[in-house]
Amino acid sequence: MKLLLLLILVSGCSGYRYTQQDNPLSQYGITSLSVPMFHNYSNQPEVSNNFTRETYRLLTTYRGLKLKSGYHPEADAILIGIIKSPEPIYETLTPNSLRVAQKKAQNVIGDKRQNFYIPGTTDVTLMLQVIVIKKPTEEELTLLKSGLGDKVRLTSRVIFNDTIPLRSQFAREIFDNEEVSVNATQNAGIQRKVIRSMAEQAAISVRDMILYAF
Repeated sequence: MKLLLLLILVSGCSGYRYTQQDNPLSQYGITSLSVPMFHNYSNQPEVSNNFTRETYRLLTTYRGLKLKSGYHPEADAILIGIIKSPEPIYETLTPNSLRVAQKKAQNVIGDKRQNFYIPGTTDVTLMLQVIVIKKPTEEELTLLKSGLGDKVRLTSRVIFNDTIPLRSQFAREIFDNEEVSVNATQNAGIQRKVIRSMAEQAAISVRDMILYAF
């Protein structure tokens, strides 16, 4: 009976931890947080808006934390987001499940065709570095945004500095027959949706990591 009661209490405490919405940064004197546009150091264009917007949206769920969109040096602290990727593009967008495609040769007599291969699925790999620092100087911001930023240790002012690995996959739109005609732009919209989904998952990770770190 005592063991059952203990399990119920532990379960209740852990459940509260997952639903707690109070500002976890308040113990560091942070009641206002500036969230500038995230820096895109990846090889994928136009991803900053998605990551910044989704992270900002989820951080608004903390009671007692006033968010400021953009750079506001008067805020108690600044959240720096840096989107990264593996340097070679083939490690950021890794093709899988190769399929035979058909390409019609141009400027030839007759219906000469060439076979080539396209991926049926593509793995997407990105990283998001998140830093929370109280009242940084311009020099400190420059350092944190540089390649040495992930080496900066936690201090009384740098209270959060972590990198979140992000991975996803999307299936390319191809036909079921063995030979398919390829539209080079047909999958661009799918890839954009995957990036938005990764931004949403990254925002959840940022919110939870800040909560459970303290």
